[in-house]
Amino acid sequence: MNILHVLSQFEITGAETYAATLAREQILSGHGVYIASDTFHVPTEAELIVLPIGHRTLFQRLRNIAALKTLIRGKKIDVVHAHSRAASWVAFFATRGGSVPLVSTVHGRQHLHFSSTAFHIYGEKVLAVCESIHDHLIEELGIAPEIVAVSRNGIDLTQWNKRAVQNFSSKQSISLVGRLSGPKGDVARKLITAVFPLVAKEVPSAEFHVVGGMKESDNCAELVSKTNSSLGAEKIFLKGFTNDVGEVYRHSSLVIGSGRVAMEALACGASVVAIGESSCVGLMNESNEREALLTNFGDAGEKKQLSVQHVAAEIVRALLTDSSDAVPWRREFVQREFDIKKRAAEVLRHYAEAAARKKRVKEIPVLMYHRVTNGKPANTKHHIYVTRNEFERQLRSLKRRRFSTLRFLDVQELTEGKKIIPPKPILITFDDGYEDNFLYAFPLLKKYGMTATIFLIGDSSIKTNVWDAGCGEPETKLMNNEHVREMRQYGIEFGAHSMTHSKLTAISLSESKAEIEASKSEIEKRIGAQVISFAYPYGAVNEEIKKQVMNTGFVFGIATDSGRRNFWQDFFEIRRIPIFPGTSAFAFWKKTSGWYHHYKKVQ
Repeated sequence: MNILHVLSQFEITGAETYAATLAREQILSGHGVYIASDTFHVPTEAELIVLPIGHRTLFQRLRNIAALKTLIRGKKIDVVHAHSRAASWVAFFATRGGSVPLVSTVHGRQHLHFSSTAFHIYGEKVLAVCESIHDHLIEELGIAPEIVAVSRNGIDLTQWNKRAVQNFSSKQSISLVGRLSGPKGDVARKLITAVFPLVAKEVPSAEFHVVGGMKESDNCAELVSKTNSSLGAEKIFLKGFTNDVGEVYRHSSLVIGSGRVAMEALACGASVVAIGESSCVGLMNESNEREALLTNFGDAGEKKQLSVQHVAAEIVRALLTDSSDAVPWRREFVQREFDIKKRAAEVLRHYAEAAARKKRVKEIPVLMYHRVTNGKPANTKHHIYVTRNEFERQLRSLKRRRFSTLRFLDVQELTEGKKIIPPKPILITFDDGYEDNFLYAFPLLKKYGMTATIFLIGDSSIKTNVWDAGCGEPETKLMNNEHVREMRQYGIEFGAHSMTHSKLTAISLSESKAEIEASKSEIEKRIGAQVISFAYPYGAVNEEIKKQVMNTGFVFGIATDSGRRNFWQDFFEIRRIPIFPGTSAFAFWKKTSGWYHHYKKVQ
């Protein structure tokens, strides 16, 4: 996949650092990556194209649109990823009329004015770096909820992994790290003039280092000089921009910052007081991690008046409290929420969804079958079958309408950027692995050039549908190993359906864990390949069962009539469309229309 990141900026920002980190991870995964921006300060392996994206005159915007269109064609770009409103504006018009989707990451709250609320220019998928921005985009900018998702900034944990001796002297070294311009500059000036003097009175050994790029017009140097004069000593030091902020994190008693600064410092094990453009989260620990996530460490929540006394008290508390017990939590928290490897994989999934939306694929139908029979079975109660003739008519309908059948293995490759989504994708699934899937369904799948996913029972000693015994269903044979081997050679995918077809929500968590884990192991041995999909027996699933499936190493969890209507929003509760005997041609068309789940909700 070829990816183009577009930024508009004139000084180093968190958006630039994130884009560089994401680009590096994407390059390591084998993708071609390009960056178009006014300037770019962070070293990057991506090909950099300097464009004045941040210049907003109408004439220059038109030139930028034309330049991006040429770039997209020339570099065969598959997806454009914008990182600011100005970048999204230009990229939006550059991607209209073509097949290349636009994804925008929104790093901060957007100004509310007529054009921002009346005209949505963020593309097919909008990524908010925290929940507060997610809600802002939907509630205040009016963007459709189904295209907005939280996707946190990621950091490279291999870069932020050492914690040296805290101090070179007996001084308590407090480092304020971040941009000194714009709203962040306003916060920095209040800290310098009002907060730091209060802290200095409480902790005489404290000294303050202000680290970040600044402009002469920002008057930080003058404020530092005046505050030091009022303190009667050199307590505050204006360090300016540094290329090695890691050294600052590793040798500070305390770091003050928000956004990426807080993430990076915590990853190094440093004590952090999170203060951002909107609010003060305070001394970071387990008790306020949720607030930090919601607001990106105080950068993006509802704006609150900064209390000088409260902030000073939090800094003093951090300096006077033994924080050694918190060090393991700091690293674990960042690893759990901000590891770039996890976040980059998540972004690729959003790219796949954006590509689907660009092709007007609103839903990906996932059809659920059980048996395909030679005629109507005797004594059936649940009617979990279609006849061979019905199945052929349905496949013929899909073929005539130019559907492409996918397996979950294919969906995984879509989310990794290894495949491009076809115009009309569909998944055909079978539960339980009945012998008639091999005898009647398989020949028809081959005849029409289609594939499917079949979910098998893990316990190979189970030869028939014993779970249906006494439930009104006739005893029916399951496939044997030779059947499975032949179908797999053709390209049929096999997933897991537990060991014994137990209803997982009706047994203990230890029992459900064993059912899930053993089924994966046994079926992988049986087919000689990795199993990535798990279908919940009876469709019975809850959050604990989903976690167990995820932790076992499955990539997809397949439900029946529960789950999100949007295929991409929850890969561990994928909703399916059951097909029963007697389904008319019109009913089958409706179920495969791409609007069926929405239709059912309205109905």
